[in-house]
Amino acid sequence: MRILSIFILLFSCFSYGADANKMDIDLKDPNQVIRSVSVHTLTRINVERAHLDSDPAYIKTVIEEELIPYFNYKYAAYIVMGSYLKKTSKEQRDNFVKAFKNYLVNTYGHILFEYKQQKFEVLDTPHFKDKTIISIAVKVRDDNNQVTNLVFKLRKNKKTSEWKVFDVIAEGVSMLNTKKSELGELIRKDGIDQVIKLLNQKNSEFVS
Repeated sequence: MRILSIFILLFSCFSYGADANKMDIDLKDPNQVIRSVSVHTLTRINVERAHLDSDPAYIKTVIEEELIPYFNYKYAAYIVMGSYLKKTSKEQRDNFVKAFKNYLVNTYGHILFEYKQQKFEVLDTPHFKDKTIISIAVKVRDDNNQVTNLVFKLRKNKKTSEWKVFDVIAEGVSMLNTKKSELGELIRKDGIDQVIKLLNQKNSEFVS
């Protein structure tokens, strides 16, 4: 249950909606992104809890608006494909990215219902201007005063200089590496098309 709580918290921490510009968040400052969007997202979850409980399908809208715009799912999908990326066609890559994105939406939406209010502290990373990939640590404290250590990995877009999350490490466990190991092995054994089919099948099994 503790691991589930960890991932519930981390999924919501780096979320933010389509109104980012209205909130004057500097997307070129990864520390501000993590800090500001966390407050906004936690507030929305609390305010819209009744809506989420009465209309479960609404969770997909929340994830699409709050998480996906600030999650570099394409980059993450390419990492999951690993060495098999170069062996795929553009159509296969596009299909895998789409299926992987939908899988993220469904997975995150499924556990978001279990969210409970926790307190967290963002440990700023001051030296990021000359880097393209950085890590930002977050300490999470629950009602029992138990501390969980998270690390958010962000990548800077070379054209826009804006930062997006592509991986989260909870107590030393990387979500991205876990998925790369799991799906990468399936790609090796069954091929990319079969894995895309599997992801689409899993997506269809989620409650709509």
